[in-house]
Amino acid sequence: MRGAAVATLAFLVILAMPFVSAHEPKEYTVLLKDDGPTPNGISSGILVSSDSLFFYNVDKRENVTHRILIDVEGDGDFQGLDDISTPWLSGECQLNETGDRVDPDCQVTNLLLLDPSNGLLPSNISMIHQIDVNGTIEEFLFSVSFSEDTHSEDQDLPTGPSEQSDAKQDGEDLLKTLLLLSLVGMLVLIPRFLASDS
Repeated sequence: MRGAAVATLAFLVILAMPFVSAHEPKEYTVLLKDDGPTPNGISSGILVSSDSLFFYNVDKRENVTHRILIDVEGDGDFQGLDDISTPWLSGECQLNETGDRVDPDCQVTNLLLLDPSNGLLPSNISMIHQIDVNGTIEEFLFSVSFSEDTHSEDQDLPTGPSEQSDAKQDGEDLLKTLLLLSLVGMLVLIPRFLASDS
């Protein structure tokens, strides 16, 4: 009888602990257009490490390619040893009759993981959007800010309209209360059932 009460009490303590909200990694799309990137910067509070930037060339002009240079070191030199660049991205890739790319190196999109494995530490990262128009390079500066993915309940991540967040929180609170009441009821009833079996 004592063992059942201890197990139930331990279960109640676990339920009473705060829930940790995990962050689902997301891909944030940056459109590469003839007049620069859209958006032309990403402010803090939107991205965290483990998210990715999805660069997508939507410029369909012929003989025009785009790429992104990333100043990982933060020294203003975008061609440093640890700096990153995407490949040159075309507006479209020619496909053969089977649907495969004629040029296997041709790319329209590129995914960049915001993570220390890429040398990218949570901070404000400077980037250059380069456009090669028949050998003439145009450049647009922009920055991306991201923070550490801490997985805490108090973390203030963008989750959409507050009504949805409040409704979700109310639902979670109700569920926690119902579980707690059920367990208290079990804690009261289990000793009675055990005593009646004796």
